[in-house]
Amino acid sequence: MGFIRGIWILYKKEVKDFFLSPLVYILTGLYSALIGLYFYSFLVNSRELTSQTLTQSILIPLFGNMNLLFIFLAPLLTMKVFSEEKKLNTLNLLLRSSLSDLQIILGKYFAIYTVAFFMVSLTFIFPIILAFSGYHDWGIVFTSYLGIFLCLFCYLAVGVFVSSLTSNQILAAIMSFSILLGFMLIVTSAGATHLAMVRDLFMYMSVPFHFEGFVRGAIKNFNLVYFFCFSGLFIYMTRKSLESRYW
Repeated sequence: MGFIRGIWILYKKEVKDFFLSPLVYILTGLYSALIGLYFYSFLVNSRELTSQTLTQSILIPLFGNMNLLFIFLAPLLTMKVFSEEKKLNTLNLLLRSSLSDLQIILGKYFAIYTVAFFMVSLTFIFPIILAFSGYHDWGIVFTSYLGIFLCLFCYLAVGVFVSSLTSNQILAAIMSFSILLGFMLIVTSAGATHLAMVRDLFMYMSVPFHFEGFVRGAIKNFNLVYFFCFSGLFIYMTRKSLESRYW
């Protein structure tokens, strides 16, 4: 079986299973409702911030909250990716199939990413609403969504890795959230040190530091390298976690 075809077969199965689950629609509804409330609040408050543009008063804080919410949602989306397989004793059957470990990981990873993409896609209506107010800075909108989708690569990769470590879904969600929160809060540690090298290192390790540039319309090479290296590292660690079952 070809490498891409194997991923595609598992991907279709996983996507179907996800969208048959009520959890996806519950989380999507909660996410859409919260983002809708944030958007409405920022839109109303923007009337009083006459010195700021719509980008500064609405879009930047809106995308910041969209990114923040996935710190909580990503662990819930990924907690059963491998944990449920372990609990049902079906993981060994899957690993003994004609699919390689990497094909299994990528098939599940892209499936859960599709679910997250679906959740974010429902927010596309908000920039369209702003367009009726004369908003036209679509470059910022594009880079901000690009930043969100790159952050999702990182968040979901962490969740998939943690899910491969345990058969307890609740524990997987808590561990994933703790790791993601740590990578978010590490930027606060950067401000607590007077050593420039340590401060720069801590800031570079923080996901929000790299996301901030996209929200402001800047796409830097080192940001792209960070996102792909971060997600690639956790996918590699997931593969090693599955391989450890043979040791």
